[in-house]
Amino acid sequence: MNLLKYNRHWEKGFRYPFPKKRELFSKLLKTISERWIVEITGLRRVGKTTLLFQLINQLLDKGINPFRILYFSFDEEKAKIDELLDEFYKETQIEYQKEKVFIFLDEIQKLPEFQNQLKVYYDLYPNIKFFISGSCSLFVKKKTQESLAGRCVSFMLNPLSFKEYLYFKEKKDIVKNPSLYKSELEREFEIYLESQFIESVWIKERQTKKEYFNSIIKKIIYEDIPQIFPVENPEILFQIVKIVAQRPGILIDYKGLSKELGISNKTLSSYLFYLEESFLVKKLFNFSKNLITSERKLKKFYLSSPSFSLALVDFTNKGEVVENFIISLKSYRFFWRDPYKHEVDFVDTTDSEIIPIEVKYKDSVSKEELKTILLFSKRFKTKRVIVFNKSWKQEKEKIGNVSILKMPIYFVE
Repeated sequence: MNLLKYNRHWEKGFRYPFPKKRELFSKLLKTISERWIVEITGLRRVGKTTLLFQLINQLLDKGINPFRILYFSFDEEKAKIDELLDEFYKETQIEYQKEKVFIFLDEIQKLPEFQNQLKVYYDLYPNIKFFISGSCSLFVKKKTQESLAGRCVSFMLNPLSFKEYLYFKEKKDIVKNPSLYKSELEREFEIYLESQFIESVWIKERQTKKEYFNSIIKKIIYEDIPQIFPVENPEILFQIVKIVAQRPGILIDYKGLSKELGISNKTLSSYLFYLEESFLVKKLFNFSKNLITSERKLKKFYLSSPSFSLALVDFTNKGEVVENFIISLKSYRFFWRDPYKHEVDFVDTTDSEIIPIEVKYKDSVSKEELKTILLFSKRFKTKRVIVFNKSWKQEKEKIGNVSILKMPIYFVE
């Protein structure tokens, strides 16, 4: 095991070349002095490793001895934490039993039983501060919740927001005067929808950009998922992804789709679960105050970024793509559809309040177009609704007892 290969910061004066920071970085900074294990989860290539390197730069800038900082990626090779720390001592002569050390472990879901190994070191060696990252929900988030409860603080890194995209593209100042730069901002938003990962921001050729996102999808499907889950035919996983890409927000009839794909209902259910756990697909339940009823109803599926959808399919329905953009940044778990096919795009249930949400990719939204969301409000007795639209200013109005907040889609984050 060659730790020097992973730890360029051991070279005199070295800094990782990532000056621009995601908005999550400032939240992570506040955890450096805390005891907790810091967990960062998110899609492959979304920027988790860069965040770890930026945190290492911050420690170096504060005068921390570079040899008290260890970075290791399980994406490259496998090693138990015992072996890592033994090798760390051999190469640096730093005694983690006596000195404060910072350990950064990337793609930790690829280390079997990582949570039990972390638990031992966390409990017995208070001088070690762990930062971990992972690209699989079940094998990171669930395991840390079960075995590292009270020892771990979790952060989810989403794809770029439009605001972050403009920052990376050196155009953040045009947002300060949207009326003056309206046409440029709208043009940039269209480009942003197919450029939601940092590396894709500077790719100019559309075909090259599509190939970039296709490569991420295939890496997850053909390499990452089979390493963790029992997948007999990854090609069917790819077919499912392409089906969801064709219709973001598709309502999947398990029986019909499994027949079309030539697999059992059980296999289809498992494959959708694997795609969801790898952060490639997002699943929403049909809202009901009875959670068991929600579980039994049809489910709605999106890819985790509109850039994936646009890389796989040439779209004409921009509204569906924009819905996909909203769900790429938000953790909404529900939509609503009744037997009469009245439908609300999303239902936010955070903070114990039910808020229906509609996405309208147009400059203005008429009262007629609010009928369904107002029907939902009446049925579930909600006091406010949110409508994301193409306007550049936020507006409020009241219809009956319902407060309607119309918000620009551009600044969802």
